[in-house]
Amino acid sequence: MTRRPAFALLALSLLTLSPIAFQSKWPLVFYRFDGTFLLIFAAMKKVWSLGSWNFTSNPLQGLGGLDLPWHTQLDPGMWLVAELPPSIAPTVAMVFYAVVLAVTICWLGVRMGLGALTTVTGAWIALLLAFPYVYPALGFDFLWGDPAYVPLIALDIAVFVVFLDLGRGGARADAVRALSIAAMCAYQLVQYPYFVPVYLVVLSFFGAGAVVAAGTTRERVIKLVVGALLAGGALAVFGELVVGLYGFAKPTYFWYELFPRPGRLRDLSFFVADHSRWPAWVVYGTSMIGALHGAIAGSARMRPLARTFLAFVGANLVLILLVNEGWRGPRIAYLDVFAYPFYCLFAAHAAALGVARLAPRLAAGWPRLRNATLGAVALSAVPWLVLVDYAPPPLTRPLARNLNPYIWPPAETPVTRFLARELALSPGAPFRGRVVSVAGSAFERAYVSAPLINQHNYDVMNLFFSGNDHRLYGLWYFGIPSLVEVNLFSSPFFHLVNARLLNAPGTQDFRSYETQSIVNRRVMALLGARYLMVEAPLPDDEPVLHYRLVEGRDLYIHRIADANVAGYSVTGTRRATSAKEAIAWLADPSFDLRTTAVLTEPTELPALVPAARSRLVVERGGYRVEAESAGASLLVLPLEYSHCLRVEPTGTGATPPRLLRTDIALAGILFTGRVDVRLQLRYGPLSSGCRMEDWREATALRIGDARDWP
Repeated sequence: MTRRPAFALLALSLLTLSPIAFQSKWPLVFYRFDGTFLLIFAAMKKVWSLGSWNFTSNPLQGLGGLDLPWHTQLDPGMWLVAELPPSIAPTVAMVFYAVVLAVTICWLGVRMGLGALTTVTGAWIALLLAFPYVYPALGFDFLWGDPAYVPLIALDIAVFVVFLDLGRGGARADAVRALSIAAMCAYQLVQYPYFVPVYLVVLSFFGAGAVVAAGTTRERVIKLVVGALLAGGALAVFGELVVGLYGFAKPTYFWYELFPRPGRLRDLSFFVADHSRWPAWVVYGTSMIGALHGAIAGSARMRPLARTFLAFVGANLVLILLVNEGWRGPRIAYLDVFAYPFYCLFAAHAAALGVARLAPRLAAGWPRLRNATLGAVALSAVPWLVLVDYAPPPLTRPLARNLNPYIWPPAETPVTRFLARELALSPGAPFRGRVVSVAGSAFERAYVSAPLINQHNYDVMNLFFSGNDHRLYGLWYFGIPSLVEVNLFSSPFFHLVNARLLNAPGTQDFRSYETQSIVNRRVMALLGARYLMVEAPLPDDEPVLHYRLVEGRDLYIHRIADANVAGYSVTGTRRATSAKEAIAWLADPSFDLRTTAVLTEPTELPALVPAARSRLVVERGGYRVEAESAGASLLVLPLEYSHCLRVEPTGTGATPPRLLRTDIALAGILFTGRVDVRLQLRYGPLSSGCRMEDWREATALRIGDARDWP
């Protein structure tokens, strides 16, 4: 049987079955926290992103600093999530990702020289293991929770396949291949730069395998030259962007504070990771058998691919053994997932070998065409057995909500209604403050030193009883800004203030999160927090809202007085020569944060007078400050300072307004007269030097030396 009918049957079955199976899992189509974070992140990007190739601010998280650097608008799946109604958007997006993965595996299977039935088998193995055709997924949950990895896997496989053929044709064909590789790599670098180190490691490894497998010296030379030119071009255009992202981030200075997660052998692959299920283990073992056969006795097209794949698995094993102790970085499985199509195809290859050995008479007894046709029909029909799991809906099944309380969209509750009425943001509206939650910081005694774990478990309890976590996506969905930030690249300045002043001494942190665990009203007010959420009422203060989750579990909301929502107009300053000294000033309870600011740059200021009025407006990609003064005034804004934050002055004062770093993490604006200025945060391939300036400033202030809690 030719490939075309087999692939046509696959497409027909896939496009018909997937929407039915996925929609039956609504509202749990995207799995747990990672899945719901993708959904809310795409929704936030639709509202607040400018849509250019620059990254801008996110006013719903932290201090409104640089957003997580990912252009969801360039990912068709995430675009669908943002544009379609919540009742169908996750299903349509998941179908898109399933189709992309199936196409990728079929292309790779053809390139490996596998038969049509074996290739289709590999595609169905990949889909049924990792996508929500049944609840829970048959193999593992990673791609079900993070399906946005699928386009990156597809692009890496595409780059590798095209690179394999580079140097094997004429000059024109090689030029087209080189340009297509450049376009695919540029797309990844623009759309998803924060994952560059991971997928470039994978590309480099498989690219080296392609060079080793080159059949002629000419082919090898062409591959090396084109590879060097592409690497040089990427470094020249995107190098500073990526280096700035990773260099100016809290792990650079505060690695010692991060919660240790030693690597284990089960972290080698998502097939064998914690909570993976037995079909994934079977496929993993079978794929090793198929790859070993392909490396030794496979066809000329298969052998180099099988050997490169096995070398990749072996290199990951060596890496995890080397970093076993004290590892605080991402799991090795994040590298391994890029080889997912290889695993599934080699498992299908091993299965085909087994069938050929176990049933030779059966295989020979059918006419060749009829046998292949029946096989293709069977492969397209058997997956429909997943519909035995169609009913009942997941939310009505025993323990389903216990295992996965994250639902989409999050439920509206009395808490969200109150906070939305008081704080909700929309483009062009005035900033009205943030909410900060310390609820759940001591939920479990074992994790008191790592409050994020406690808070995460507490939020799961919130979700189980109310359908809303009341901390992250459950607030952001309703436009409620919080002081929590979920970002791999949080500013080390924000982390220093947050860790030392809003978390207890010795707190162990996580590289992707900034959360708060102790009450410090004066600092919270400085950072723009108007409301405080706790699980027990504060003494001598009447809460403005009491919400009972269940008997013995309550949420209380307290108002924070004098919150900084339009800028503290300070009339005094203190100079700090280091980050440690600045934190000491901010920690001093006798230091009035409303009237005095801590400066870290040696600058002479004029005599300051209180501003007559000020107003902070939130816009797409930035902010607008409206203020008036009879003289020179300094406003300490509840916004994160960065050299990437630019001011566009339109004031009437004698001197143009300027931005200053104040109170170690916040933006201060110095002006005279009347100002109406835009503050725009821009970071991208053509505007990446500003983050390098932030990095140099952090180093000059010896931010990493501020290890002690004041």
